[in-house]
Amino acid sequence: MVTSAAQDIPETAVRWAAAHFARLGAAVRGCFVQTRSDAEDPAILAQLGGASAIYLCGGDPGAAQAVLFQSAAAEALHTAYRGGIPLAGSSAGAMVLGGECLVPGENFGLRPGLGLVPDLVVVPHWNSAGRRWREVAIELGREHLVVAIDESTGVCWDGAGWQVRGQGRAVLVSGGGERAVEGGGLPPPVE
Repeated sequence: MVTSAAQDIPETAVRWAAAHFARLGAAVRGCFVQTRSDAEDPAILAQLGGASAIYLCGGDPGAAQAVLFQSAAAEALHTAYRGGIPLAGSSAGAMVLGGECLVPGENFGLRPGLGLVPDLVVVPHWNSAGRRWREVAIELGREHLVVAIDESTGVCWDGAGWQVRGQGRAVLVSGGGERAVEGGGLPPPVE
């Protein structure tokens, strides 16, 4: 589990993920990528390279972007994905995977994301999003491809298309409204 977004509580984030994934029969090992130096550390890169699945936890998307963008760890994530390793993110961890990363703490500005799904902006917690989040997503949707995902919900690439899994919904948001992801419209992840 990559902890870049959980700057203030990385050990706690690992414990939460371990408890959650244990119920699914999986073990979690923390990959503490907290700084740019960590993102270049050969031991951490080896850990990422040897993972059977990689999960990026939630927290602060700006922190995750600052630590990971254009780093050796980002390249390791791309290499792992291209090698068939499942890659997932929740909340801020999902936000940083897109082509652009929304940073609420910077007046909802955009920074370059990791580009695992190029040209995409991810907005999490859609079912509980406040007025400002919704306004920003709609405005961004006028010029960007925006996917808004409810809590306890995931958008998963199965090799042929995107599938929505979980309790909620995922929608494409534009100035004209919302459209279910199941209707298509999301680009494939990087090859």
